Amino acid sequence: MRKMTFGRYDYAAFLSFFAYAAGSVVVPVALVELARDMGFALSEGGMAAGGGLHVARSITLVGSMVCCGFAAGRWGKRRTMGAAVVLMGLGILLCALAPGYGVLFLALMVAGAGEGVVEGLATPFVQDLHPVEPGRYINFTHSFWSVGVTATVLATGALLATGVHWRLPVAAVGMVALLAAVLLLLPPRAHGQQCPEHPE
Repeated sequence: MRKMTFGRYDYAAFLSFFAYAAGSVVVPVALVELARDMGFALSEGGMAAGGGLHVARSITLVGSMVCCGFAAGRWGKRRTMGAAVVLMGLGILLCALAPGYGVLFLALMVAGAGEGVVEGLATPFVQDLHPVEPGRYINFTHSFWSVGVTATVLATGALLATGVHWRLPVAAVGMVALLAAVLLLLPPRAHGQQCPEHPE
């Protein structure tokens, strides 16, 4: 069995999966504090407002997942993934800055649009990076979803318990996503890891 080797685009994929997972749980973990801050108490009928946030994200996630193949065919997987991770990061950052429920709702729609593309393209992106034994690399990359969920739930819960404002961990997740986007969007270096592009 060959030793696994990783390059810049692998690390970008790891961070993308981590940020996708973290972004999907950081708002629910902080929902009680968030709801109190924005004035929709969950104990007084505000659960519908909380559920609405999930619906907003899910609609754009599904829509972008359906369309991501067309975008990848036109611009290539790396550029499409990079743009999607920018949307995901900006959406989560906007959540951290949101002054009220309406902006939060729209921010999660933006994040969902990016997340759907990551969901649809991350696996074939990694497969293109490693045409020999792609399954090993795909499985390893997918493990960062579990790492992201576990780390974010534990870290965010601990931070909130110590009095840290909910906006800080949410913003941190957005910054991780933007770091992944930078790694994806920078063009390949002559002697670095190459990324096959298949635009039509």
